[in-house]
Amino acid sequence: MSNQTMSTNTVNNFMKNKQRGAQLLDMSLTSMIFIGALVTILLMYPTISKSMKRASFQTDAGLIIAAANTWKMGRSNFTGASMAELCKGSLPKGGSICGTANTGTGTNHFGGNWTLTTGSNPGLLQLTSTFPNDPEVIPLLADAMAPSTRANCQEAAGCSSISSTTSSLVMTY
Repeated sequence: MSNQTMSTNTVNNFMKNKQRGAQLLDMSLTSMIFIGALVTILLMYPTISKSMKRASFQTDAGLIIAAANTWKMGRSNFTGASMAELCKGSLPKGGSICGTANTGTGTNHFGGNWTLTTGSNPGLLQLTSTFPNDPEVIPLLADAMAPSTRANCQEAAGCSSISSTTSSLVMTY
């Protein structure tokens, strides 16, 4: 009987050691997958961040133009329209678009300002956004915004209702 017990203990110890190796392998694989996913997310963060900023920029520009159209109701044109004027009523005060000064200063998602003016034609609006911290996004944003401007262009190149400088983007609505 003692030989049989000794033999059973040896087999049980042998199996336990094999299971411990499988657990180590499982933990190693799980750790490698987790680390790989984390590295992938960290490497993709700048791309994801710029895409989110671009989407927020487009949303804010749309909100500003919608607020300007609401402001214009009952008026013959956009004369007198400005960010300060829109922040008085049509846009939420102290919000992400108006900012603490209620003028659109430093509130676009790329660190710049929103400015709303009328051009030579008071029936049209010019929405200007500046990019002091990230000017390399201007061509990408210009192409993204071109379809929403007055001329409904497919892209910024050759579009009469969107123009850019090295640090700003001017959109006509």
